[in-house]
Amino acid sequence: MLTAKLKSVFSADRRFNRDVLWNVGSLAVLGLSGVVINVMIARDPDYGDDALGVFNQVFAFYIVLSQIAVAGVHLSALKHVSHNQDDREKCAAISSAAFILAGVMGLVVCGAAFLLRDWVGYFWKSPGISVGIGLIAPGLLLFAVNKVLISVVNGMRHMRAYAVFNGLRFVLIVLALIVMIRRDVQVNYLAASLSIAEAVLFLALFVYVNLRVTALWPTRETSKWFKPHLDFGLRGFLSGMLSEMNTRVDILMLGFFESDAIVGLYSFAAIPAEAFAQLTMVIRRNVDPIIGAHFAKGELDQIHDFARRVKRMVYAAMAVIGAAAVIAYPFAVKLFVADQRFAETWPFFAILTLGIVLRSGYVAFYGVLLQGGRPGMHTLFVAGVVLSNVILNAALIPLLGLYGAAIATSVVFVLEAFLIHVFAKRLLNIRL
Repeated sequence: MLTAKLKSVFSADRRFNRDVLWNVGSLAVLGLSGVVINVMIARDPDYGDDALGVFNQVFAFYIVLSQIAVAGVHLSALKHVSHNQDDREKCAAISSAAFILAGVMGLVVCGAAFLLRDWVGYFWKSPGISVGIGLIAPGLLLFAVNKVLISVVNGMRHMRAYAVFNGLRFVLIVLALIVMIRRDVQVNYLAASLSIAEAVLFLALFVYVNLRVTALWPTRETSKWFKPHLDFGLRGFLSGMLSEMNTRVDILMLGFFESDAIVGLYSFAAIPAEAFAQLTMVIRRNVDPIIGAHFAKGELDQIHDFARRVKRMVYAAMAVIGAAAVIAYPFAVKLFVADQRFAETWPFFAILTLGIVLRSGYVAFYGVLLQGGRPGMHTLFVAGVVLSNVILNAALIPLLGLYGAAIATSVVFVLEAFLIHVFAKRLLNIRL
């Protein structure tokens, strides 16, 4: 039924539909991998909640720092490659320049993270975080260049390869963790799996891009693209970094106030909730070009009609899936994890899932300000959401602990939906 409704809402050619299906599969791998990582660490008697807390806090820092490392250059590469797909020589210059820039900036962030690792561990009161950040530092350099390479693949519309490489990163993390856990690697060293995964992904991407997409070799034209990449990337990277940061604010704030073990228990519920939230990204990827086309034609009323149909479909689907996930959660935990303390995280999962469901219909239109030509206001919107998340978590965690983190994050989900509605109406004269 859901598939039929999607087909009625989104019309596209066969290649587009095939590409969407591949990327839905990639997103499923991403979400499932996060859950598998949690379960693997939690169920091993040598690790448990303390190890899970350290790993997920380091992963949260990795997500934020990796966005700083690439500094939006991948967005410039995607735009300019997609606009010049038929000019292979130009695409080679564009790609090479972005690759070099990402490598330089990634190296700077890599070095800074390594040098500051002990300070971060001191403020978060966790020696494990210090060790973990030192181990992810090489991965930050590799992530930056990998993000550019994946964007080049995307810009040239090699969408099946794009989906495979996007999902491969998380498959590699899982495989690295399996090897490390079986070899009884010390808790604080599990974060090395992130750098290992990026290294393998880099080798695969570098070979594929050079053989199937475009040559990565500097020419006289390459230097001409450094400034355009920097200008475009720095204008767009802040909103991207803040959006990624917003997915881990609760874990980072909880880690600041509580122990690694407490963070481990909470993150066991938060990660599958985030995987559930990713379902709306499938819809958004289809929504953005459609509303963009309506904006270009000045068809604001049609955006309203389209939004009404999409919201009705998304809310119905997410409510059913969310309810099923909340009911199944405690049974699934008991089935896969021996330590029953993790089963007691059910309330946090339920609170987070409720917030995700309540915002789901509107978050499909998360890019409406960008499509409507208001990128500056989009950045302010994202910054406001992140700031609200930080303030609410800082206020509620000391009072309510784990419940405070879950409630604060869920309230911010609802606030996000409200702001999308208000900004669209006030700034674009659109009723979503």
